[in-house]
Amino acid sequence: MVLKRNSRTRAAMAKSLSYSLPASFQTVLSPLALPVFMTNQNKYRVGFYLALAATVLYMGSNHFHLFSPRQLPLWWIDEAVPFVPSSVWIYISEYIFFPVVYFTCKDLVNLNKYFYSFLFLQTISVFIFIVWPTIYPRELFPLTDQMNAATYFIFNSLRTADTAANCCPSLHVSSVYLSSFIFLDDQKDKFPFFFLWGTLIAASTMTTKQHYMVDVITGFLMAIGTYWIFHHQISYRVMGSGRVRRSKKSRPV
Repeated sequence: MVLKRNSRTRAAMAKSLSYSLPASFQTVLSPLALPVFMTNQNKYRVGFYLALAATVLYMGSNHFHLFSPRQLPLWWIDEAVPFVPSSVWIYISEYIFFPVVYFTCKDLVNLNKYFYSFLFLQTISVFIFIVWPTIYPRELFPLTDQMNAATYFIFNSLRTADTAANCCPSLHVSSVYLSSFIFLDDQKDKFPFFFLWGTLIAASTMTTKQHYMVDVITGFLMAIGTYWIFHHQISYRVMGSGRVRRSKKSRPV
């Protein structure tokens, strides 16, 4: 009886988690079958180009604006969260996070999905930054000489290279969560570690006063939406072969 009840419970949970796109979207996506082009031989080169493209897209929209960036209202939580300069070390761990995620992923079909979803996320976010630029009032949280010398150097270098623009949605937040989500499909035992690491990075965007709370929320939602589309709605085909449907378990190429 217990086993039977558990089976029904698992079936109900599976049904509740099986979402599908509206019919109009399915019509648009049905002919799409993105090529699985990444192999063990070219994944290092592809990873380098992906990082380069993301950097160019972000820095370009960060330093050159078509419209004047606007400040967003500070919510009560924005004011309640303290400024913790030392958390910048967690913040910049993002630049270690991405390579670790990329090279930890062993399933090449999953890695191809990550490539497409990550590039899409960067592109759509940069588009938002261009048409609706936002800025954070960093001047309210100046860096002082009383800070640890190494922390001051890192933080000051970050603020020099990365202006106060490109706030909403937080690309920092959306990128780390999207990256952690790939372990929902493969090597699932690693998901808690990367999700926790990503959450610490997301929290650090508030304690370093790089982002508003609304940036964090919208970034997280964008990560969910992008993951859902590219990992569960779009089909993929191995080069020279048929399609790899989203409902089938992906295999290394």
